[in-house]
Amino acid sequence: MNELKFPDKFLFGTAVASYQVEGGIYNNDWTIWENKSNSVCVEPCNEACKHYEMLDQDIELLMKLGIKAFRFSIEWSRVEPNEGAFDNDAIEHYVEKAKKLISNGITPIITFHHFTTPEWLFNKGSWLNSNADGYFNTYVDKLMQFLPKEIVYFNTINEPGIFAFFGYFSTNKFPPGIASETKFIKASENIMSAHKKALKTIKKYNQNAKVGMTHALQEWEDEDDNKLKAYLKYHLEDKFLDASVDDDFIGLQTYTIVRYPKNIFLKLSNALLLNIGFVRKFILPRIIQIFAGRNGAITGETRTTKMGYEYRPEAVLYNLKRLKEIFPNKEVFITENGIATDNDDERIEFVTTVLKDVHKFQEEHNNIIGYLYWSLLDNFEWDLGYQMNFGLVEVNKNDYSRKPHKSAYWFGNISKTNNLSN
Repeated sequence: MNELKFPDKFLFGTAVASYQVEGGIYNNDWTIWENKSNSVCVEPCNEACKHYEMLDQDIELLMKLGIKAFRFSIEWSRVEPNEGAFDNDAIEHYVEKAKKLISNGITPIITFHHFTTPEWLFNKGSWLNSNADGYFNTYVDKLMQFLPKEIVYFNTINEPGIFAFFGYFSTNKFPPGIASETKFIKASENIMSAHKKALKTIKKYNQNAKVGMTHALQEWEDEDDNKLKAYLKYHLEDKFLDASVDDDFIGLQTYTIVRYPKNIFLKLSNALLLNIGFVRKFILPRIIQIFAGRNGAITGETRTTKMGYEYRPEAVLYNLKRLKEIFPNKEVFITENGIATDNDDERIEFVTTVLKDVHKFQEEHNNIIGYLYWSLLDNFEWDLGYQMNFGLVEVNKNDYSRKPHKSAYWFGNISKTNNLSN
């Protein structure tokens, strides 16, 4: 048996997001979105995995498995349920969560915004509100007054391209469900401004902090010079990467490759879609939402994951190389990567392929902080509900008991030893 040894400082861990696992959150834009009469969501989130209540048990589980790092998000709508009115008990919960992780030898990685926005800001226009960056910064400032100074790694905003694109340029996935290029661009600018303000605020309170956004980056077929593909890549990914120029690290989150459909009609219609005002305004959003973000050209022969993604562990290496070219001197933290599958052996196969690539790249460049598997728990996968089981740990929806898969112990051993046996 061969062993690949990672550096001792290399962080192996898992990740979760507040709304997807905590339960009992009923005052943000997703609550409104998933409970509409014409909701596109498979089911509402409701009690999720009860991670908020079962925090101590989940920390014990992390310790038992040997997980050495844990990325979690703070739920803005819990902390600031009404504009300017902060919930001290909620703040204390997250502060204590970080402290418990630290005291048990687990590195906390904080995310301040993971897709969900408080209902009060939703009612004021969400990220189209010209003061959204200031509202977000006030929330971050409040938390930084209390979060332990031992915390090093902070993510301001999770996957800005995904939640901005799906929310403001695609009517059928994320709230607020707007299909407008103009509004999407405005929301994107406000999100990027919020990140830049929060970065400065975090460093004001914690001089040792390393701060970055996490970016959803797909593998792209670079030889395809289709103008619409280039347009999608810029608006989903590249412009948000540009906003990370002053970040301490780049959070990399990648799952698959996007193969833009080789459709002669689409190629011929590019000029219309991008250059004719009426078509660009009313037709473009409805065309691109078909192909952007979740899957590209999938055929009957394509190996896919449960999400409908092409099975593509090699996408991580593609984006490590891409980021090295864009930011040659920045560190990269793989803050999410994983697979939705009913076959736990396939999960181990997928992650093994990824980690072999990561190990080779790390030996050559020594710029990767760590790797976080998504996700610790089977959780709520947004509009797709609870069907997409990414978790190392199965959650029983009747009694919320946790049942680790074989992969949980396998990955936990990698985290404990920083060794990949293959």
